[in-house]
Amino acid sequence: MTTSNSSLVEVVSLLKAATKVLLIGHVAPDGDSLGSSIALCRLLRQAGKEAYVGCLDRIPPRYEFLLKFSPVITVAEDLPPDVDFVVVLDCGDLPRTGLPLAYTARQKFINIDHHTSNTGALGHAWVDSTASAVGQQVLRLLDAADWPLDKDTATCLYTSLATDSGFFRHGNTTPTLLREAARLLECGADARLVVEHAFERKSLGELCLIQRALGTLSLHDNNQIALLEVSLVDAQDCGVQADEVDEMVDFARAIPDTAVAVLLKEMAPSVTKVSLRSKGMLDVSKIAEHFGGGGHRAAAGATMPLSIDAARHEIIRRLAEVLNNA
Repeated sequence: MTTSNSSLVEVVSLLKAATKVLLIGHVAPDGDSLGSSIALCRLLRQAGKEAYVGCLDRIPPRYEFLLKFSPVITVAEDLPPDVDFVVVLDCGDLPRTGLPLAYTARQKFINIDHHTSNTGALGHAWVDSTASAVGQQVLRLLDAADWPLDKDTATCLYTSLATDSGFFRHGNTTPTLLREAARLLECGADARLVVEHAFERKSLGELCLIQRALGTLSLHDNNQIALLEVSLVDAQDCGVQADEVDEMVDFARAIPDTAVAVLLKEMAPSVTKVSLRSKGMLDVSKIAEHFGGGGHRAAAGATMPLSIDAARHEIIRRLAEVLNNA
């Protein structure tokens, strides 16, 4: 399914005509938003453009290795004031970029995304929900533009494909995705670097927080819902940020016979982030959208303006309602 108002060919034409471009993904950056943004920035620079990457949120340590492939602007004051286009990758919601309203009000936008919740309303939007990762779209874009692919850009794109598919374990691991990952490896992508940093890396603080969160495991609605929690106090005691253990939701997802896994992360006394994972039967993107978030059928999330106790109650209530009416 697509919700585009622009085609790949149109986006390529716009980028080829541009001279100055800002690339930005979403706050709470992941391997897809960062990897695809940096990859496209490198491609534009190699094509003679003045290109910048922005990320107006803390970059998790597991993705800091990507910064060696391109500098990233992390504060709004350093953003280039005048660009031909702001290219928003991996989301279609301007507030999720963290860009100030005063900045976005004077810009033109290109949107490259693969989320089913994207309505295609942001600028020149090329949205393809059949893509497993935005990195796939960037790979197709460089082919359409006839731009060369070097090993460092291939590593950035491999990060995108690998992380958004759970390192080729999730339901969005398609034959096309694997063929394109193989192509990136043939171009010199450093798979060992990506795996070591983005998958295997665990600090002592992260292990501490995982241990505490596993102690919160609870099952609900006849064991259909498995839920883990990360409290602000536990994150502070362990000396890490709650977003450093996003993949912990997979521990809950691994429990046999559960339909959906939930990870609640207390970001502030009245702000809770929720990560949702299903095994394919339940479309968790619809659950996330109900709470103002979005995502994919099997992986989605939202930020709720609620305490962790209130968020737990609301999420379990909504999930039970949907599961029991399925």
